[in-house]
Amino acid sequence: MLRFICIVGVIGLLFTACSKNKGFPTVPQISLESINPLELGNGETLQIVLNFKDAEGDIQDSVFVREDVGYNYYDIFYPMPGDIPKQKNMQGQIILYLPYGSGPGGFAVASPQRPNLPDTATFYIYIKDLQGHISDTVKTPQVVVLP
Repeated sequence: MLRFICIVGVIGLLFTACSKNKGFPTVPQISLESINPLELGNGETLQIVLNFKDAEGDIQDSVFVREDVGYNYYDIFYPMPGDIPKQKNMQGQIILYLPYGSGPGGFAVASPQRPNLPDTATFYIYIKDLQGHISDTVKTPQVVVLP
C-alpha cells in the first residue's frame, strides 16, 4: 500500500512539474483590489478595481455586477470594459466605473429609494470568459449612497 501511495505522489509531481499554466487557472480568478469612494454622492462615480488571472486569456466576454441595498437588488450585465488582448497565462486589472444613477439597470449605482436618507450598497461581481467559465464572486465592502 505504501508503494502505491508513493507512485501516486510521484505521478502527481510529474503532472504538476509539466503543467504549462503554472499558477494560472482555466476558470478565471478575480480578487478585489480597491473600491472608491466608500461614500458616494450625486454626480460621483464609483470605481472598482479587480485583479484577474486566467490560463487561456479569454476573459473578454462579460462582467456581472449585483448591487444589493438590503431591501432590493439590481443586476447589471455588460461587456468586458476596454480592449483586452487574448493571450495565454494572463493577469492584470479590470477597472469598473459605475456612475451615481437614478434606478436599476444601465451601468449606474441606484440612488436611494427612501427620501432624504442614505442607503448602503454591497456589490457582488464575477466575470465570464469566452468558454463560458464563471469566475469566483467577489464582495465589496459597503458603500454609503447619499440621496
